[in-house]
Amino acid sequence: MLKMIIADDEQIILDGLSMSVDWKSYGIEVVSTATNGIEALEAVKQYEPDIMMTDIRMPGLSGIELIKRIKEISPSIKTILFSAFQEFQYAKEAITLEAMAYITKPLKKEDVIKEVLKAKERIYQERKKVEHRNKLEELHRKSLAVIRESFCNHIIMGKIPSMEMNGKQFDLYGIHMREKDIGVMTFQIDNFETFVKDSFDSTLYMVQIKMIEIINEVMASLDKIIFISYRNEIVMLYNAKEEYKLMIQTMIKKGEKIKVRIEERLSIKISIGMGRIYPQLKDVKNSYEESLKALNYRLIYGQNIVIYIEDVENHDSSSNHIFDDLNNTLLAVQNLLLIGDYDNISILIHEKASAIYQYKSVPYYYIQQVYCQLLSVLLRSLNEFDIQQDELLGIPTNLYDQLFKKSTYEELQQWYLDIVKRACKRISERKEECISHTVTLGIEYIKNNYDRDLSLTEVADYVGLNPSYFSRVFKIETGTTFVEYVRKVKIEAAMSMLQSSSKKVYEICEELGYNNVQYFSNIFKNAVGVTPNEYRKVNETYSKIDN
Repeated sequence: MLKMIIADDEQIILDGLSMSVDWKSYGIEVVSTATNGIEALEAVKQYEPDIMMTDIRMPGLSGIELIKRIKEISPSIKTILFSAFQEFQYAKEAITLEAMAYITKPLKKEDVIKEVLKAKERIYQERKKVEHRNKLEELHRKSLAVIRESFCNHIIMGKIPSMEMNGKQFDLYGIHMREKDIGVMTFQIDNFETFVKDSFDSTLYMVQIKMIEIINEVMASLDKIIFISYRNEIVMLYNAKEEYKLMIQTMIKKGEKIKVRIEERLSIKISIGMGRIYPQLKDVKNSYEESLKALNYRLIYGQNIVIYIEDVENHDSSSNHIFDDLNNTLLAVQNLLLIGDYDNISILIHEKASAIYQYKSVPYYYIQQVYCQLLSVLLRSLNEFDIQQDELLGIPTNLYDQLFKKSTYEELQQWYLDIVKRACKRISERKEECISHTVTLGIEYIKNNYDRDLSLTEVADYVGLNPSYFSRVFKIETGTTFVEYVRKVKIEAAMSMLQSSSKKVYEICEELGYNNVQYFSNIFKNAVGVTPNEYRKVNETYSKIDN
């Protein structure tokens, strides 16, 4: 609905124009009327109309002066002038002021409607043009952003040919940076998998946009480009503007400010990795890879931290060989956990610890890294048996948080072995529960299918175990072998049928899954002490005596 204001110093004309036409049926609402130029101007300021109809001669402000003032306030308002005067000068001024129409009095209803509808059509045409232009501009902006992001990703991946790496490319993509002395900072959300599990993709995108706003805010004085590289990765390329060491110190301080503000405003924790500053654009790939490498040290130093690559790489590498067989140790611990063998895990951990402790130069965070991996193995083992972390300590807790709170080798080792001891006990209990349940399933299957030739493999497949293993646990649980138990169930069924039915022995033999009557009679006699026929006669005799 378009808005229109009508102004005329003659009330009768004013009423006629506003009330004799059903303007709303034309999609137009008369929001105000005015009897002088001053009132009309105030109404324009208040209602912001789309169309203004006004008489030329009015007290306060003339129609011509009113239109001039309106154009200063809102140039897009369409104006229609009317007057009893037919002087050329008025028409000329109306054209100069880009009025939509100049109508002479006496006014004809159809002429007024015609000119107002022309103004309406012009408004809609202009709005469509503006909307189309805005869409094109937005498309261009988004396309440029996508192309710029792609270009930057190609830079950090080392996929831009050297001859194309120059300031002209930066200008082309709207990147306001020099093509030298560039460093990389990479920002990642901590506990990302937990975060995305509880969020929609749109939520993640909005969070990343707000993170970029905060990074821009803190880094306002730098020449830089910030972009989303991967799902949990915001990357910033920046130009160094100070001496190398001072610039690194400045960036670490700014990084600390960023993570604090993000936590305060978005209630999320992030970590920031920093690569070295390189003199040439082609080496930005190295800085990016270093920033990711620095972020990997969160496993050692903990989360919610700013990590500069040189701070974590300056260690004595002479002791690195003691970690060469770490994978074998982890595999051994995993296998021992699966059988709940705490004693041998304890021996293994003590041996490994002794080998590590003799090298005094091994940084403590290396030891933490080893125990992080050992803890990861333990948690995977718990998961295989559907055991929750809370079951070990009796309270909800984060074991990784506890690990990083340990301040000495000995304290860390004792803590881990205590957790392992609890885990082995719970795993052993769970295995017993699983075995009892498995054997129960097997017995039920036998009782429901004794009427055919049952094999160990068939029942083992049904309960989901290896036949050999199922045979062992079945013997432990029942005190008898699988074959003996199946035979026992069949004999009990035969005894029941011999007592309660008149079926022939060979019929009972077939119903129990035996193909040979003689064989059936032999195993029946071995189990009961008499043949099937003798057993039936004895029961018939006892039945007569009872009667």
